[in-house]
Amino acid sequence: MSTEAKSPTAKKPPAEPELLVVLLSAGMTGSELAAALEGLKTSSKSIGSHKRRELFWQAYGAMITKTSSLAGSVYCMMLYRAVPDEGKGEVELIELTKRQRGLVGGGCEIMGHKIKALGADGKPDPAAKSWCMAFSEEDAQVAYDDLLTAEPCIYVGPDGVYVATRFKRVMCKGLSAPLKAVKDVEALVADLAPDKPLKSISFVGNEPPLVSSYNTFLVGSSKLDKELPPSLGHVNTTSSTEIYDYFLQRRNCALVADAGKLIAQMLADVGKGLVAQVYASSQKDCVVAYKNALMKRVYAHESMKKFIDRARKDGSVELHVIRGDVSDTEFGRYGNLVFELFYRLDLETMS
Repeated sequence: MSTEAKSPTAKKPPAEPELLVVLLSAGMTGSELAAALEGLKTSSKSIGSHKRRELFWQAYGAMITKTSSLAGSVYCMMLYRAVPDEGKGEVELIELTKRQRGLVGGGCEIMGHKIKALGADGKPDPAAKSWCMAFSEEDAQVAYDDLLTAEPCIYVGPDGVYVATRFKRVMCKGLSAPLKAVKDVEALVADLAPDKPLKSISFVGNEPPLVSSYNTFLVGSSKLDKELPPSLGHVNTTSSTEIYDYFLQRRNCALVADAGKLIAQMLADVGKGLVAQVYASSQKDCVVAYKNALMKRVYAHESMKKFIDRARKDGSVELHVIRGDVSDTEFGRYGNLVFELFYRLDLETMS
């Protein structure tokens, strides 16, 4: 470790831009979007902090200016990013692809409050087919990530089978009545397959989900909750947010279990005296493996934000992020980090 003292006048690294506002437009014109943004700008007056209020005022003002160059029906995402404490930002407009336009145009349901164009009476026209939706503050990044990259879950409600994320969903199969026996649920799930009838709601690529050990469950009130096998969960809610939170809990438990299996493999190899292919705990080994493109997959705790952000940006490794308190698990006891190499190698030779 370096003992060199840091200069008291050393500059801090520049702050990362914060995604402050996300606007999704499904066919609105530029003038209709400007009117919607004016409404959002007016409502931002209720923000308690003057500094924050001023930042939002600038954000909506810049986005309104951007709409002046838009012609015809607009299918896009408009993003406003601001640099914290600097009071400035920039607008980015991303046109939706043909696939994305199809999804927001009826291929799936976008969950949340839709802002409609104003009618002749100056009020939102409920009959208008075009709409926009806005997300701000902490919801902005969550919504953007959800729309573009979120892993979908599969849930069985009283009326049908859905593929969904927090902000998107599509019914894949209708049910005439709620299922009354576990065997009926198991039979239904056994027949679920990509495109038969499971649909893709991915904004990037056409990827219908596969049923896994954690992504399929019942929602809403059910008398079967105590009889279901572990591979089929149940959550007593119909809220899209609570449904997806439940899915994330199930996925997290599955990831912890998978990380534990890797650690067991590592310990078995040590017992046999084999050169390692799985490493745990050591962030030094992690850096060496990553920089030398030796890492196949990694399970890292959310607290390792710097590494996670870099791995996500590069997209060169299979990354699994584990969240929450895992201190009583094998993963937690082995330093909240475990990764597998493409082949057996003593990383000490790479240092």
